[in-house]
Amino acid sequence: MTDALRKAPLALPLLAVALVLAVTTNSFLTVGNLENVLVAAAIVAIPGLAMTFCLAMGEFDLSIGSTVSLAGVVCCSSIIDGMPALLAMALALVVGAVIGLANGLVVTKLGVTPFIATLATLVIVRGLSLAYTDGHDQIVSSAALKYLVGGRPLGVPMPILLAVLCTALAWWTVNRTRFGRWVCAVGSNREAARVSGLPVDRIRIAVYMLVGVAGGFWGLLISSQLQKGNGQLGMGFELDAITVVVLGGTALLGGRASVIGTLLGAVLIETIRNGLNLLNTPPAFQRISVGLLLIAALALLGLRRRTVKAAPVPVTVREAAA
Repeated sequence: MTDALRKAPLALPLLAVALVLAVTTNSFLTVGNLENVLVAAAIVAIPGLAMTFCLAMGEFDLSIGSTVSLAGVVCCSSIIDGMPALLAMALALVVGAVIGLANGLVVTKLGVTPFIATLATLVIVRGLSLAYTDGHDQIVSSAALKYLVGGRPLGVPMPILLAVLCTALAWWTVNRTRFGRWVCAVGSNREAARVSGLPVDRIRIAVYMLVGVAGGFWGLLISSQLQKGNGQLGMGFELDAITVVVLGGTALLGGRASVIGTLLGAVLIETIRNGLNLLNTPPAFQRISVGLLLIAALALLGLRRRTVKAAPVPVTVREAAA
């Protein structure tokens, strides 16, 4: 039991929040409402899983929210121009990959710190989104695009199914592949990883591209929900992606990744948001709650570092290089 709680520390807080909402509201435990919570959590969890690799590497990407916007408007405008929906969606993912590649190259080849590099990308890509749309909505009516969120294969909402598949793939990558070990090794000690022969720059670029593709897919999911693209979409989404990862227990300074924790972090945030909606709380307080959760998670991480004298590093550089 103790080991299970250590691996999934958000299980008890999530249960506590659910119990409070079950007592204080009449509709929280309805099937439809719980499904809405899980769908919303799945949409956040998918890019959160990619961000897990980035934080485990000891870095982060602030541009993912702007990637959401540009990928969405590229997809929707392409469909409006007559491009087949599947090809337009693939183009949106390519856009995300290119943004990630640009981030990776700036960080590794130019030596710009991730904070400055991805902050600059955030501003540039947001500007491209607004220029691309000239400030107008790109409204579409596409059954294929809508299926990303509205589809129900085997009776399961598509976002939930996609999140389960992505979680399984991410867990396997972190725990069963050299790439997962390499990412954590780079986060533990980048220079030691480089001396040990790991392709550090290629690993970093690959992770930034992964985050970019995830941001592009996030943009497709949001556009699927709204059936439109807009240059303003995705603002603040980078906070959501980072928060679910930090809440889940992935080390902010790198070296450790918690895939299941990220998934639970997404469910916790969306449960709280859902509860605030049911309690008729003003929307602004939803953003405040996310910020407070992030501060609480960082405070707990700091407390853990002070109280745990010798926390073992899950993946050493020597193990990763083997």
